[in-house]
Amino acid sequence: MPDRKFIEAVASAAPTPGGGGASAYAGALAAALGSMVGNLTLGKQQYAAVQDDLKGVLSQLKACREDLLHLVEDDAKAFSALARTWKMPKGTPMQRQLRHDAGQKALLGACEVPLQIMRICAKVIELDDFMAHNASRLALSDVGASVALAKGAMEAAALNVYVNTAMMDDLQTAEAFEREAKDLVKSFSYQADVLYDYVRHEVSGK
Repeated sequence: MPDRKFIEAVASAAPTPGGGGASAYAGALAAALGSMVGNLTLGKQQYAAVQDDLKGVLSQLKACREDLLHLVEDDAKAFSALARTWKMPKGTPMQRQLRHDAGQKALLGACEVPLQIMRICAKVIELDDFMAHNASRLALSDVGASVALAKGAMEAAALNVYVNTAMMDDLQTAEAFEREAKDLVKSFSYQADVLYDYVRHEVSGK
């Protein structure tokens, strides 16, 4: 059954769950689809040679799914921590400095959470590659759907990194966050595109 409560929460005027939480949720769906393909393959005689590897991949996908669901909440907490600093008093120079320092500290968590979402979505893409070449051909289109969701979730999470690094005073830290985000997008968006094209060709013959 669709999680209407979460969807309606995203659609509301509340700032969370927002893009970060939605990215994590989409990534969890991607991992779930990959798991479905693996579970459909388990126990099938024609895939006997990959059963042990398949069990390992399924275990990893389960961990990805659970971690991403936790990150939905973690993203909301990170944003809330940052938003609280915006409400701190700023009537005196000391208050303004305390407010600014607290905001800079909160930005670290606001960047780390979406980066972690990106890292796990990249892992899902890698695991989907195994499924595409070793799991049931009857569910190959679902692997393509999984990789498309994982890519979209990763790229969406990257935007949450960039919007927060733009507010950082520590340019070296900001550049490190941005560099990792850009490297993940560059490497795994390409891998996802290659895998998606492979699936499209295999299922359509074109």
